[in-house]
Amino acid sequence: MSETIIKLEENDILYSSWGYEQTNINFYKVKRLCGKTQVELVKIEKKYADVQDCHTTDSVLPYPATEFPKKFRRKVYNHTRPGVMINSYEWATLWDGTPKHQTNAHYGH
Repeated sequence: MSETIIKLEENDILYSSWGYEQTNINFYKVKRLCGKTQVELVKIEKKYADVQDCHTTDSVLPYPATEFPKKFRRKVYNHTRPGVMINSYEWATLWDGTPKHQTNAHYGH
């Protein structure tokens, strides 16, 4: 059986959508490839998009210029899109370039 080959590159952006009774969006940047099956990631800031869909949600985009200090490694899984398991409740997949929607701060954060 052959090993899974990483289908991510350095500086690719991943995102996760998670939450219980609210939706949270997190963005991550691939810092480097680690062998054939792992990547080193760093969480990055998000910024609000100029899209106003409704008063209960915010549209957010990644802001890769601002990185959190902690880097970490994760195994890459290549299903329909490459992704990584951040923790027990958060799966991050390759960002498609569109704004993502999260619960507005006044409605659950």
